[in-house]
Amino acid sequence: MPPIVYLIPSELFKGLVFFVCIVISADSNASKYIYPQIAPQVSADISVTQFTRCVDHVALIAHSVIDYHYLMGLYDDFVFDTNMRFLPVCLLPPMMISDNARDQQAHLPLLTTQIVKVQAQGNAYVSDAVMQLAHTDTYQVFIHELAHFAGFLDEYPMSAAAARFQCDIARNAPNVIHASQLGDNNDQPHPYADIFIAQLNLRKENADYEHIGCETQHNQIRRFLLHPNDFTFLRFYDVPVIPYLYQYLWQQQVLKRRTSKIMTGASS
Repeated sequence: MPPIVYLIPSELFKGLVFFVCIVISADSNASKYIYPQIAPQVSADISVTQFTRCVDHVALIAHSVIDYHYLMGLYDDFVFDTNMRFLPVCLLPPMMISDNARDQQAHLPLLTTQIVKVQAQGNAYVSDAVMQLAHTDTYQVFIHELAHFAGFLDEYPMSAAAARFQCDIARNAPNVIHASQLGDNNDQPHPYADIFIAQLNLRKENADYEHIGCETQHNQIRRFLLHPNDFTFLRFYDVPVIPYLYQYLWQQQVLKRRTSKIMTGASS
């Protein structure tokens, strides 16, 4: 029996061909619009690689049973947090060290790179390679402060005192670039300038990407972010969103040893 052939009207055929072409074209350009951070304008490889080893080791220091219980909660949350698997940082199990110890750092393992301390109350902050938390601080506060070890700046408006130190162009914060660093001719290049330039060039209006954290300086210097200045973990303590590009920058900061370090004494 000969096969049955159904003739398709020429106009319908042309319409189908046009539709298929539109679908193929849309698919080939989808990543550019859905994931603008990996658009072809970026020449560098900005893929986030899988966690393979610990580069930095963060010690959790307790001075009491209450401290130990609190830090153990942070430790468990971090170990089982699949969203942080991109970060080559490991927490050391909490350890008890007397608050009266003459040299607390001498009791730390040699591989310690940063330390976390805890107190009953007070503001969370990072000073060089030391993080201070309070018992009331949540896990998200800890993650926010952990990023400061890698040089990230806060994205909320800072106090004038904090801005004077944090907003210095020499800091080269991975999430903030000064307008003067976006050009080819500058004597203080930013390590991720090509990524910033590519990301900002995708936007017709960069106002949403301006860093507002340093506005208290009133020096008219424009600074930009890689992500719209809205709901991220660096703008709000209780927001767990870590944009893909921030994951990449954080990973690179650790892998390239651009994190704060402490000097340890003898191994415990």
